[in-house]
Amino acid sequence: METVKLNESQTERKKYILKCIANEMTTLEAALTTGLTQRRVQQQINEYKTKGDTAFIHGNTGKKHDDDFFIERKQKVINIFLYTRIDGKNPFENISYAYFTEILNEEFGIKCSETWVKKVLNSIGYKSPNKYKAKKEEIAHLFRPPKEHIGELVQADGTPYDWFGDGHQYCIQGFVDDATGIPVGLYMTKHECLLGYMEAFRNMATDYGLPMQLYPDRASVFFVNNAKDKTEEHLTQFGKMMKTFGVDMFPAYSPQAKGRVERFWKTLQGRLPIQFKLNGIKTIEEANKFLNEVYIPKYIKRFARKAKEDESFFVKADLNEINSVLKATFPAKVDRGGVFSLMGYKFFTPDLPNQKINICMNEQDGLWIIPENSNKRYEVKLVETDTTGTMPEVMQILIERVFLKNAKPKFREVYMDIDFEKLAKYGNEKKKSA
Repeated sequence: METVKLNESQTERKKYILKCIANEMTTLEAALTTGLTQRRVQQQINEYKTKGDTAFIHGNTGKKHDDDFFIERKQKVINIFLYTRIDGKNPFENISYAYFTEILNEEFGIKCSETWVKKVLNSIGYKSPNKYKAKKEEIAHLFRPPKEHIGELVQADGTPYDWFGDGHQYCIQGFVDDATGIPVGLYMTKHECLLGYMEAFRNMATDYGLPMQLYPDRASVFFVNNAKDKTEEHLTQFGKMMKTFGVDMFPAYSPQAKGRVERFWKTLQGRLPIQFKLNGIKTIEEANKFLNEVYIPKYIKRFARKAKEDESFFVKADLNEINSVLKATFPAKVDRGGVFSLMGYKFFTPDLPNQKINICMNEQDGLWIIPENSNKRYEVKLVETDTTGTMPEVMQILIERVFLKNAKPKFREVYMDIDFEKLAKYGNEKKKSA
């Protein structure tokens, strides 16, 4: 047997083991004296018989721990947290422990636990903002259990926020399923508006189908709140679209009533700006692509809960019908020169002089017109930009993106170049041939 040198405590333990072997002490008495378990005393006896004094030497004794690895990893995490800069700003300055742990795992390949990350960040004086927010006094609301089927109820809402961290607020409009808590359709615009909700709805209808019920707040996009009666003529444009699709819609009267979508926004505000920075997302167009192709699948994988029932209440949508219905419309009349106006903007069409039309708009297709009592589509040209300031900014952005994307800031006014006599003659000939 190998001869080894024992320290004082090891020598003391050997003494009692030898007494047990010599039947001078029971294993129970040795256990009570040494603080070991009776089972461990018996193991030590058996080990001593085969190994000798080495039985009392711990396997790690004399081995050097890989302290350098842990110190290096800790310092690397601290450096990432303190010194990461994107456009000159630290993206992690108000991050939660849990989310920073996810980012370390996914973005930097550092596998670690939230508990360890918390300990590391605490060592440099950082405290997660989520842990120390003072609780505000809230009005008590009855808890409503989630619906049992996906698509049974979808909550609708929009939230303005500084998503890009550039000091400007943009609005994400979206639909969140009540049963699973997942976003089923999201879309960002400059401000909360009909155009944004239409595109978020289009995304939902394309990916999932039509829900059974929508549960938005009382915003003017969804409801005509000052109307004395709620007949169809007093429905908003969005309300008429939902009626066409057969989707029931009823309002929530407080943010707490649609708490699931409100909690979703809170989570999104804490996570999405960091994701935008890490992935170089700086424009609305980039944001919408990233939301639907990257972030929503990632969110569902991380946060989705299983619906109580497996059956989906989403109804498969006819995408042609969806695309034909989802448009904002505005009545107008084309003058004899083929020109019509929309809130200060002037457009030209050679095909419909002196006719009543509907101007149609959405984010996907831009702007086009259809004659009254017809579904035939006509393209138009922009001839004069707005000088009145009456058009909402979101609509301005859409029009100028479609018509002026590759044009000079000062658009050429072609209205004055039109040959009115020739155009009037052209219009009369079309009437005769009709």
